[in-house]
Amino acid sequence: MNEKKRLTTVQIVGIVLLGVILLNFVQGLVMAIVKRDWDSLFNKVTTLVVLGVIAYILWDKVMGGWANLMEQREATKEQFEKNKGKINIKDAAIFSLTWSREIYRGIPDDRKPLVKTSFILIGIAGGIVMLHLGKYGFLTLLVIAGLILAGVNLLIWVVGSEREEKDRIAIELDTARKMQLSLMPTQDPEVRGFDISGCCIPAQDVGGDLFDFVWSGKNHNKLCIPIVDVSGKGMDAALTAVYTSGALISEAQHEENVVTVVDNLNSAIYSRQNRSRFVSLLMIALDISSRKVEYVNAGQSKPILFRNKQVSVLQGPGARFPLGVKKAPHYMPQDVQLQTGDVLLLYTDGVTEAMNTQQEMFGEDRLKALLLTLGQQGLRARGIVDSIRTGIMNFSGPEQQHDDLTIVVVKTI
Repeated sequence: MNEKKRLTTVQIVGIVLLGVILLNFVQGLVMAIVKRDWDSLFNKVTTLVVLGVIAYILWDKVMGGWANLMEQREATKEQFEKNKGKINIKDAAIFSLTWSREIYRGIPDDRKPLVKTSFILIGIAGGIVMLHLGKYGFLTLLVIAGLILAGVNLLIWVVGSEREEKDRIAIELDTARKMQLSLMPTQDPEVRGFDISGCCIPAQDVGGDLFDFVWSGKNHNKLCIPIVDVSGKGMDAALTAVYTSGALISEAQHEENVVTVVDNLNSAIYSRQNRSRFVSLLMIALDISSRKVEYVNAGQSKPILFRNKQVSVLQGPGARFPLGVKKAPHYMPQDVQLQTGDVLLLYTDGVTEAMNTQQEMFGEDRLKALLLTLGQQGLRARGIVDSIRTGIMNFSGPEQQHDDLTIVVVKTI
């Protein structure tokens, strides 16, 4: 019932508007004849002929009824949205004017007052134009008003579409960020003889960093710590991280050999992922009883070890291709025997590649110098993680963080 009433109102307004236009023409014709203003009479007749031709061209569509007009309206919208900026002026104007109500409804509530103010200003400008045109310029004013409305509607539609896209992206990034954080430990593990802590700080443009603590071995005597960085940003990277995390946990829980875990994970990612996407991984297995660390580095940042007031970068043999790049890259393990007081730092490249306002990177040398200072202070693992995080933030200053930062510290006690 409400729909029929609305359509009838629109029809009445159209009839009234047409009546006003016709009366305006008749009045103009009569005044031109009475005053013998042949130039004005010629202009009026010419305009009337043009309108008649337009009416003749559109007569079939008009006589087709309201349903046919609505069909044409829908077709215009479909064509406009399909062709985007390649639409011609006529179709753009038809779309803009026939969909005015829907375009206005799509304006965010917090922006509608500004749009109303804009229309008021346009109305005032139209009134000034009408005063200059005189009483015989009603049709001209109507055409001008229609063109202005069409242009304004198009701008509103473009801005509204862009805002919808930004809102969609914001929702996607927020969902990806929550998904990413849900993959990581909520608290540090309690391990006899060790002090272990980690954190991940997602960038504004969510990437795919993650770390985890997974118990392995028949007697759960090994703690596996994977450090993962998925290439790319946003939801796609987050979904890849979810898959990688699930496959990694499954492999680590059922397989003690670190190389086998990494090889199996590489095969799974290689068979499922696009070649343009890859996963860098540092996988370490910490034997609780012997304090021996075995690790495999697949394209990840090299660990840094603090020992006896010195720092060193742990190298590794074999291939260092990220997971998913090659079918069988032949990864090889490396081991290091930890001693009391040692501090092992694991991190992703977001740490060393953090930039300041001068576009300088934090770099490995600054990180080694910072770890050397913190290691001599006797801080706990959590304190070292927090201090490195603070040092990077102080270095970057107001510069936006463009990549995830993942930091894990393993300290022997």
